[in-house]
This record gives sequence, C-alpha cells and structure tokens, in this order.
Amino acid sequence: MNKIHCATPKDRISFYHTRGAAFNKHRNLEVRMLTSGLRKAFLKPGEGLFRILFAGMILLSMVIYGVPAQGAEKGHSARVNCDIQHTSCTRELSDTRVVFDITPKPVKAMADLTFRITLTGKQPEAAPYIDLGMPGMQMGPNRVPLESLGNGVHEGSGIIVRCPSGKKIWKATVMVPNMGAAEFIFDVIY
Repeated sequence: MNKIHCATPKDRISFYHTRGAAFNKHRNLEVRMLTSGLRKAFLKPGEGLFRILFAGMILLSMVIYGVPAQGAEKGHSARVNCDIQHTSCTRELSDTRVVFDITPKPVKAMADLTFRITLTGKQPEAAPYIDLGMPGMQMGPNRVPLESLGNGVHEGSGIIVRCPSGKKIWKATVMVPNMGAAEFIFDVIY
C-alpha cells in the first residue's frame, strides 16, 4: 500500500491507494501541483494579509448592515406589536387610550396612506402627530401632521418609503402633546 502526503496549513492528510505504482506516481504529482497552486494563490507575501483584511471588512459590513442571523424570525415577531395589515392597534397612555389605524389595507410602501388616531379619555391641548421610522435606525424626519375631525379623532396622510436595506418593519410613534408617546411597530408590504 502506497502513502501520499498532502501538506495543509494545519496538519498533514494521508491518502492511501492500493493501485499500481504508476497510478500513485501520477496521483502524487497531481496532489503536489494542487497544494503548490493553493500555496501560491493564498500565501503570496503581502497578499495573505490583504485577503484577511478583505474578509474582515466583509464580516464587519454584515454586522453593521444587519444580515439576518439564523432564527431572526423569532426576534422579528417579538418586536412587532401591531397587526396593522388586519386591524387597528391600541395602546394606553396615562389617562388616554390611543387607537392607531392606517388605510387602505394592505398597508404598502410607496403608496398614499391615511393615518387615523382615535383618543378616548383625557384629550390633549394640541393636535397629536405621528413620527414614522424604523426600529433601531436613526432616520431623517418623516412626520405625519394630523388634523382634528372632532370626538377625539385625528387624521392625516403620508407615505411609508421603501427601505434600501429591504427591511419591512416600521414604527409609528404617536406624539400626544403634554401626555407622552405611544409606539406601534408593524410590518409593511413592499
């Protein structure tokens, strides 16, 4: 039985062949050519450091731009607190109940949308407004001013933009002057 050794960076791997000497001699030549080619490709002076830095930059960009990890869907459902695609959503804010709704449904990005807030209980001194954004992201202002329709109902129109990252989770922060803010986190269809 002939033994061919193939050197790798970490250890040595042995290949055993039971065929004739001519086959083993040819195979040994192929293995030597392959390993020397790999060494030339990956271990040239100065290029090994470049390849390591390049791989590190790719990994860093994946961390910064939020490439979803395995099991990301579990975290997704935990963050969403409003099923706006099917119904309105409600939050309590001190002595006031805030009901939030968007029409038309399904709620799609890059479409004209009507935002409606219904306040029951204590009413604010000034009209509320909505700040739209994405959870965990600092975005430019995307404010929806609301007009009072009477009986605690406030309405305004706006657009939810399409995020270049492809993320579809949005946050509407309903700001009620002198009372606080209520956050509604929901999915948008692209």
